[in-house]
Amino acid sequence: MRNRQQLHSELIDAVEQLPERDAEALLALVEDEPGLLRQALAEYGYIETSSGEAMDDGLVMNRDAQSIPEPQQELIRHIEGKLDPPKTTDEVVDIVGSEDSAFREQYNSAQYRSWLSEQLNGLVEQGEIGRYRDGRQVYYTETPALGVRHWCRLNELFPDDLTVADVVDIKDDTGMPSKQVKTAIDSLRHD
Repeated sequence: MRNRQQLHSELIDAVEQLPERDAEALLALVEDEPGLLRQALAEYGYIETSSGEAMDDGLVMNRDAQSIPEPQQELIRHIEGKLDPPKTTDEVVDIVGSEDSAFREQYNSAQYRSWLSEQLNGLVEQGEIGRYRDGRQVYYTETPALGVRHWCRLNELFPDDLTVADVVDIKDDTGMPSKQVKTAIDSLRHD
């Protein structure tokens, strides 16, 4: 992690590269509306928030910041490698909710679409898997990056054309956390 002096120096360098009007607007935002600036940074995935408070280290992954409930930990083990091609909740129920499934033996609720959907959505929120919507149907993917890639395909965009400005749209359409969407965009652009 960078020390405060180094961060201060990098911030000054970045602001000096901005047009004067933009630098003045940024200063006004910092002075007058720090909460709005924090909200914008969180919305675009630059900082992670937990209960409205920014975390000390933006590089802490969701997995490290929050513990994943045991059913979700077990579910991720049972579906690993099985979300390619992407699957709907009903298809995941067929995989882990069938009577002969080891996961269902441990979690009888796995046979119920609503319970399994809740577990899958929890894994999406944790950044463990991805999600996208095609019409009214929701699909789950092995990774958030694959969810973003499928979102691009459905919206007739190339992953290389994505910018941080697309984070909010993708987050709203997929339900994936901003931080995961931003990380996915970065990884797709550097593939």
